[in-house]
Amino acid sequence: MDTNAIKPLYVLNGEDAFLRDTHRQEILKFILDGADPQTCLSTYDSTAELAEVLDELRTLPFLAPCRVVVITDADAFVSRHRAKLEDYLNSPTETATLILAVSSWPSNTRLYKLVKKIGQVMDCNVQAGSMMQRASQRADKRGKKIARDAAELLVEWLGNDLGALDGEIEKLSLYIGDKDMIRAEDVSLLVTATAGPGIFDLTNSIVAGNTSKALKALGGMLTTRGEEFRVLGLIASNLRKALRAQQLISAGKSPELHMPYSARSDFLAMLKRRPLATLQKDFRKLIRADLGMKSGLDASAALQELVVGLTT
Repeated sequence: MDTNAIKPLYVLNGEDAFLRDTHRQEILKFILDGADPQTCLSTYDSTAELAEVLDELRTLPFLAPCRVVVITDADAFVSRHRAKLEDYLNSPTETATLILAVSSWPSNTRLYKLVKKIGQVMDCNVQAGSMMQRASQRADKRGKKIARDAAELLVEWLGNDLGALDGEIEKLSLYIGDKDMIRAEDVSLLVTATAGPGIFDLTNSIVAGNTSKALKALGGMLTTRGEEFRVLGLIASNLRKALRAQQLISAGKSPELHMPYSARSDFLAMLKRRPLATLQKDFRKLIRADLGMKSGLDASAALQELVVGLTT
């Protein structure tokens, strides 16, 4: 967030409720500077009347440096009043800030260009593949570090639920006390998987070498646009775990299996079926699938081919 100066407009763009709330709180903390929100903060939903919103924005703040108006789920409000909002932003009130929470913010509008000049747009979408980085950031915020395999396990178990991720890292940070590092064994002991049965149906079927069951689970997961990269990330996480374990075995060491006890026998059986050289080939298959999907190859076909290659 840009803290050089208070903006007349902030746009919280995206679907993730946790990120929306986090950014909203950051903005309010920066703008209000300790002032009582009850004296200078007004919140409306998408049915708000423009005249009432503008009256609030033009009212001088009381016992606060700035007045703030928040409109939640503001897509419909913006659509109804786009031209009037453009007029207002050409000469905004110096002592007020408007916060719009929207699901989309098209770049081909005059309003977008205006906000780019005088305001700030904050991304509230969880991007595919970003959860590992976010796990590290949430741990850093609490003065902790999180081991890579611990972060992988969290993401595998929680999916793209950023609110759940933040809550679990808070719990883990308290649990480890004075220790600096959150480790996979802490996650395994403390965290309950909530990403749904589909995630385990897929990875468990791959581990078991059950091609038909894995393909069925895959089909059930590819129901939302963008889900294909989350699925690819889950498969990659599972494959990295197997590769690390096989490398330890090849070095004459015991594999570190941070997983429920009931899953260990199947995982060890997979390691016997797929030696290190095979797993390295599996990883090249994963890379080809990733590159193919990013180059326009049909995601479903690419993932089906990958699953078949990992289970036969």
